[in-house]
Amino acid sequence: MMNVERIDSSPLKADASGVAPVEGGSPRPTRKTGFFRLFRHPVLWIVLAVAPFYLFDLSTPAFNDGECMYAEIAREMRLTGDWITPHLNGKRHFDKPPLLYWLIGLGQNVLGETEYAARMWAALATLGAALVVGAIGRSLYGARAAWLSALVFITSLGPHLFGKLAMPDLPLVFCITLAILGYVRGFLIESPASGRRSLLMFVGFGLATLSKGLVGLGLSSAVIGLHAILSGRLRSFLTLRFASGIAVTAAIAVPWYVAAARANPDFLGYFFIREHLMRFTGERFPPDECVALPVFLVLTFVWTFPWLPLVPQALWRAVRRLKAGPFLKGVDLLPLVWIGVVVLLFSASKSRLEYYAMPAIPAFALLLGRLWDDLLEPGPASRRTLATALGVMAGVMVLAAFAAFAVFGPWQEVVFRFYATSWPTSGWIEGPEQAALLDRLRIPSIASMAGLAVFTVAALVAALKSRPKVALGITAVMTAPLFLMIHWGFLVVEPFHSSARTAEIVTRAAGPEDVVVFQEPYEYMWTSGITYYAKRYVHILKDPRFEGVASRLREPPDRFLDGAGLQRLWASGKKVVFVGETTRGDLTDFLNQAGPVTVVGRSAIHYVLCNGK
Repeated sequence: MMNVERIDSSPLKADASGVAPVEGGSPRPTRKTGFFRLFRHPVLWIVLAVAPFYLFDLSTPAFNDGECMYAEIAREMRLTGDWITPHLNGKRHFDKPPLLYWLIGLGQNVLGETEYAARMWAALATLGAALVVGAIGRSLYGARAAWLSALVFITSLGPHLFGKLAMPDLPLVFCITLAILGYVRGFLIESPASGRRSLLMFVGFGLATLSKGLVGLGLSSAVIGLHAILSGRLRSFLTLRFASGIAVTAAIAVPWYVAAARANPDFLGYFFIREHLMRFTGERFPPDECVALPVFLVLTFVWTFPWLPLVPQALWRAVRRLKAGPFLKGVDLLPLVWIGVVVLLFSASKSRLEYYAMPAIPAFALLLGRLWDDLLEPGPASRRTLATALGVMAGVMVLAAFAAFAVFGPWQEVVFRFYATSWPTSGWIEGPEQAALLDRLRIPSIASMAGLAVFTVAALVAALKSRPKVALGITAVMTAPLFLMIHWGFLVVEPFHSSARTAEIVTRAAGPEDVVVFQEPYEYMWTSGITYYAKRYVHILKDPRFEGVASRLREPPDRFLDGAGLQRLWASGKKVVFVGETTRGDLTDFLNQAGPVTVVGRSAIHYVLCNGK
């Protein structure tokens, strides 16, 4: 039996398993678990059970244009052999550090240029993050809370939605949780393996810096640093071990930054000033997308669904446990600081997207896992708490079913207005095709909400009968049909979010020697949908609004055309295929001034013209 005591400013004594005390009440003893007993750990089996929902059918739907950016840059790295400077459509593109590009490039070498080769890294990172969340939960709250925390995380809506996309956000979540695990196991808990485990923190720092630059490093170090200061551990934290760990972080992250700066003298200023500071403060032009703060805050909690109704209770109990003892010494301080840093940082940012709260979801999962650990204990208070939360959720699901009927039916304009306000550059406008899509989604959405209400009522009945384990199981299992429904929804909306169909039209119309011209989008990365699926570089018809804007590296310059240049090319006798956005007006009359125009085809988001047959 391990020696259990309250976490205070001194490191805890722990056995080789790294298990820490449980805050408040009598300790829940846990058995030692060595490496060779790993497969007897519930966390691993939970992750393996949920893995098919993350790893199967990653090849559909087609990439959205944001995902295409990462896949296309990886493809161009492989084609050029330049793994230092990211290029998009032949242009240097310093939007993100290279970690995800490198991983996707590796996947493409093995599996080909497929959606699966790009998306599997986010899925694997999500599954890995669940294992790490379980390890942190074991150290903070005990063995049962460990697998409960992992279960909450891996079955939450946010990780599933964004853990199947070729984006760096869930890999960043893995890096941050890895760093925090290293902090917990290496600095908060004293064991024979503390020195070795503390290296995980610095490895996490380095990988986070290669994943999302200063944002990755800043988030993880801010959570850890603020907790060390508030809990009075800063002096014991800043040791020779910390200094040697910084060398590990530098060894992982610094070489690429040095190599990129040597290859591109303008890299450091562009990357750190324009891509970080000016993006955060909203001083870049064109302005970055920024989801309204109320929408961002609401979605931060929505991403924890189906565990959302228990979040207020989990937060309240964590604060209450801190108040019951030395406030800044309790184990609950770490997940609370974690949530606070992520939410407050992006609340202050002028470049804020709906999924930027993902790094806070592991912390929510830890508190919810601890709450479920309490609720599984017999007692009227636990039954009342669980029944109240599930009752509220059942009511919300019933209301959501009626809302789906209204919003996807007679109130369709609400959807269009919401998109126009929250995501003005999404291109989602009111039109017959969009209205038909909403009609198609109406019945499945109503059925899904009603089904979730049935599951929730079943969990409520189990809670009222003092069967919390059954309620837990029903709540977790109901995510299976939800995840399948989400995948179907992605397939339905694919034509409005992917340029794959447009690229098929372009490929049929343009030969290898022909010129393809693409209308410059609001975000340059949206050119990647055509370049990736058509497997070719394209010329760009410049948007006059962005002329001379430093954030737009228009290179090579001969591939960027103004209106007069496009008309000259159109009349040159060389076959030209032009791709325009349906939301920005038709340029047929403009091109007719230079020569005949043939309509090649249309997709939901583009029209394609040609100056020949």
